[in-house]
Amino acid sequence: MDIFNGNRKLEELTLFGVDWGVYLRHNSDAPIAPFMYLKNGDTQYVRVLMTDGNPMEYAKKVLESEEKPYQQIVIGFEGILRNEQGEGTDAIIVHGFDVTQPKGVSLGQRFLPMEKGTFKKLDKIVYLGSPDIPIAVQPTENPDYSVEEIGFNAVRFGSEESGLEKYLGVFTHNSPSVIANTIKRFLRAKFNDENSSNLDGEFKLQITDNCVNNEDLLSFLVKNAIEEELNDVGVEQWRKKTGRDIFITATYNNKCIFEKKKEGENIQGDSSLDSNTLEELDAKFFSIVQMPNARTNIEALTKMSELLKQYKKRGVETPDKRGVNSNNNSSNAKKWWQFWK
Repeated sequence: MDIFNGNRKLEELTLFGVDWGVYLRHNSDAPIAPFMYLKNGDTQYVRVLMTDGNPMEYAKKVLESEEKPYQQIVIGFEGILRNEQGEGTDAIIVHGFDVTQPKGVSLGQRFLPMEKGTFKKLDKIVYLGSPDIPIAVQPTENPDYSVEEIGFNAVRFGSEESGLEKYLGVFTHNSPSVIANTIKRFLRAKFNDENSSNLDGEFKLQITDNCVNNEDLLSFLVKNAIEEELNDVGVEQWRKKTGRDIFITATYNNKCIFEKKKEGENIQGDSSLDSNTLEELDAKFFSIVQMPNARTNIEALTKMSELLKQYKKRGVETPDKRGVNSNNNSSNAKKWWQFWK
């Protein structure tokens, strides 16, 4: 069942709304202020709903006087979700709407608040229903519900000593939420694959420099996504089956935003190309080719030029000429050089 009825734009914004609410609450000992996001194409506006009453009723009044154009709406606030026994749990509740559709989507994320100990998300996001849109529907012929797909490339490296596989993942998108969710799906797919026993357990995750405008949100969501997967039942079963541990680093703008490494091992290494291992050079290579508009991006061209000099200096071919095995996120995946074009 597709609760978003094929509306990828609404899905992306609504899930972002849940992530944003969790992010606001994770280091606060007080309930968050209700918020509303309005989106029109690539333009996004935020409104704080300062009210002691029903945030949905207040949001409706705000929308009636809103002058900015918008297509998608997300309204988020803090509330209580109750189970069948009537027991309540704190939750971030988000309602998402598209002006071309009469019904929206309501989602909830339960959590343990900081004032009751350490902040912690509880269980998965839950579907709460399909509420009526709070404004008049604006029927549109052939509306565009598509989104910009994430740039994602996964490269497998085989160890000559053990024969086991390590992975490098490169991610680029303007939404921290999309990046974190893709990382989560990537790790889950690898540890639940029928060939997961071939995994060494080491993953290097690189997020293209300067692709998002909220680095703190990105760091929080990526850290949260990886930690959730490390505690997933599939990962626990993999650990027991193989007797191996997992070693993960995630980097953004030359900074490590998540790290779980072997004791005594410096995974980040030196920043100069001369001191980089071949794996690290290849990681930089794929990071550059994932950069938006790389062919006309002076910074990307400069970095690629220096990198090619380093390969030549070492007498080593670039990854494509060495036959490095690349697993993309699509069955119709482009070759690496098509990202560059």
